[in-house]
Amino acid sequence: MDWERARRFLVLLLALFVGLGVAYGLVTPCFESPDESAHLAVIRYIARHRSLPPRVVPPHRRGAGADVAWYLAYHDPPLYYTPPLYHALAGLLVFWEGMEDLPHLLVPNPGWEVGWAPQADESPWNKNVYAHRAEESFAQSSTVRAVYVLRLFSLGLGCATVFCAYLIARTLWPERPLVALGAAALVALNPQFIAISAGVTNDNLLNALFGLFFLGAVRLLQGRGGWIGWAALGGLAGLGLLTKQTALLLLPLGLLAAMGQSHRAWYRALADGVIFLATALAVGSWWYVRNGLLYGDPFGLVPHFAHQVPLARFGFQEFLDVARSYWAAFGWALVQVEPWVYGVFYVVTSLAVLGLLAAGRPGGPFRRLPVSTRRGVILLGIALILNAVPLVGWALITGAPYGRLLFPTITAAAVLGAWGLSQWARWRWGRWGLVGLVSLLVLFDLSVPWRYLRPAFASPRVRAGPPETARRVEATFNGGLQLVAYDAPVGDWTPGAEVQVTLYWRAQVAPDRRYRVWVQVGPLDPTRKVAEAGDWLGGSLYPSDLWRAGDLVRQEHRLRLPEWTPAPGLYWVRVGLVDGEDARVARADG
Repeated sequence: MDWERARRFLVLLLALFVGLGVAYGLVTPCFESPDESAHLAVIRYIARHRSLPPRVVPPHRRGAGADVAWYLAYHDPPLYYTPPLYHALAGLLVFWEGMEDLPHLLVPNPGWEVGWAPQADESPWNKNVYAHRAEESFAQSSTVRAVYVLRLFSLGLGCATVFCAYLIARTLWPERPLVALGAAALVALNPQFIAISAGVTNDNLLNALFGLFFLGAVRLLQGRGGWIGWAALGGLAGLGLLTKQTALLLLPLGLLAAMGQSHRAWYRALADGVIFLATALAVGSWWYVRNGLLYGDPFGLVPHFAHQVPLARFGFQEFLDVARSYWAAFGWALVQVEPWVYGVFYVVTSLAVLGLLAAGRPGGPFRRLPVSTRRGVILLGIALILNAVPLVGWALITGAPYGRLLFPTITAAAVLGAWGLSQWARWRWGRWGLVGLVSLLVLFDLSVPWRYLRPAFASPRVRAGPPETARRVEATFNGGLQLVAYDAPVGDWTPGAEVQVTLYWRAQVAPDRRYRVWVQVGPLDPTRKVAEAGDWLGGSLYPSDLWRAGDLVRQEHRLRLPEWTPAPGLYWVRVGLVDGEDARVARADG
């Protein structure tokens, strides 16, 4: 493949990335991308007050469910404290919207208050961190309109990151178009990276700045640029410092790159390093100096540490959590996929690592690379280590073993991974295997919005009436709630089977409280139930206290019949309502 064909494939890859990002963003409700609500609160504050938010230290950790609910609610000034570059740029993009309804829309999942925390697994149930009002729509909400604009902005930053991976690989291996295209694909087809790029977060700006930094560093290592180039590299590092504290690792990387120049005398390399460091600090250190003078907290991390619950240890399970959430753990890392899918991702990673080890063997391809290319590869490897090793300590302190925290170096990982995978392309079976893996990855990316995101986040509100297959009931309860219809399997059930019961509710008036609904399967004697399920009426996505008059809500309940269920026998499905004080709600007819 020549470079002209590689560029055409790159355009197609970027178009696929944008299309997937738009689909992921449309299916994922506002605030269900990690920390999106916190970033929006900071953006709103900066846009409204035209100043930096003050540092606020939360009074307690996010331990109990009620503490989590309190933290997730809207706060002014915001609790989230971070360098301001991304939020200032975002504020310029959406200042005309104002996001006046953001405090009204931030309704934590009702399960938090009673300790029903969302669980990370592959089922679609209870994966939302927030409940979602009916008026959370593009037409009715200035916040939603701002979110869509900012998600497109973040998606553009994701495109820049993909393009940087391509250019970095092209700079290192100018005779290997497939390696450059493969590096771009490993970024653009990473489903977790697509999901993060479709959310409102400063991570997307940070990832793009890291990609630009690595591109500038490898070009400078090849002698492309003098002191102006090193000043520009320092400027990128400084902008990174103003985006997120993670960019502090760019400072030692920039100095290593300066001292790793093989074409310049040591004193000139030292001067380049000084220029880089001075520029980086001139651009990005003022926020840290300000924190030190005002709060005695230069890095601004005290508010973040104050509300986190530390991990007891970082073991194999935590390592798996990082690996899974690097590839596919959507929402707030709660929507996970089937184990075999993770197995495919682990195979891709293992093949890349084995390929790199083979390339680095004595007499291997690494030894035959030009000196500047070898040093560029080493710099990217060091960047991965500098990002990965501190992640263990960060996870222990904050209780957040999330793979997305490795995305600042995703361009470095993709470039090295593509070169490692290319070692297998020497054999025909290796080439076909790589083509198969890429095809499988594309198909999986295409399936994510419909197979995982939509089932987890689709609103239970129904615009049309119940389907014709549903059995009409029209039983009205006190409070104006009406069970309109139900759908349940009729016929023979077997012990151990799962029974799905779908209920259709209508609000004749807007409910003034949060109800719970229970469903039981049992014989004629109600005290001998064999299976039971209960949830908030409307589920955690749309609890009843958010309903509007006239709403029709569809709710599914899954009941597992135990193996010991007496059979044969005649069994009934019973349904009831409980109010917020656990008192049964009677039917209106008594």
